[in-house]
Amino acid sequence: MVVGVFFVFLAVFISHLIPFLPVPGYLATVTYVTSARGNIMDMAAVVLATAFGTALGKLVVFLYGYGVGKAVMGEELVYAKKLFDKVSKWGIDVAVFIFAVSPLVDDVLYIPLGAAGYNVRRFFFSLLAGKLVLATAIVIFADATLAVLDQVFGNSWISSAVLAAITIVLTILVLRIKWSKVLAAYETGGVREAVKAALRSIVGK
Repeated sequence: MVVGVFFVFLAVFISHLIPFLPVPGYLATVTYVTSARGNIMDMAAVVLATAFGTALGKLVVFLYGYGVGKAVMGEELVYAKKLFDKVSKWGIDVAVFIFAVSPLVDDVLYIPLGAAGYNVRRFFFSLLAGKLVLATAIVIFADATLAVLDQVFGNSWISSAVLAAITIVLTILVLRIKWSKVLAAYETGGVREAVKAALRSIVGK
């Protein structure tokens, strides 16, 4: 158990360490769930490992903003500033939480916050809270999906392989979304146009 949980922590930490270059680290979480089903302690442990690994990786990204963040963001920095102006009216801590729990590319918020010298402790607490919610949702989704797949295929190995494939596909689809285009569409046409922009970027249009 300890080795498996540490591997999950390490995988999600590394996968969230590099800004704008995400890797499907949650696949490690989903893989662990396939072997921990029915064990509440193991499931809780993988939630914590996923949340802390992700949060610490993003903390590095946040600290990265203190240094050369502006130099690497390029065009996305313009949209990041606009997005920051919109979400900051809810409170920065709430904005960090929302980004942490959503599929949004959160680096566009975290790097500017780091560059602005935002309080590290407040940032990390809001970030960790969001990642705990997200990690819990991922584990519950994986467990529930496995239960359905087991009913369909009647074989745990096949179910695990299909779940891994689903995880990879969903990750790729989310990573294809161009959030700068989504924000630009939202500014001109509202939620409907933003959704259309997201779908267009997924299919490569």
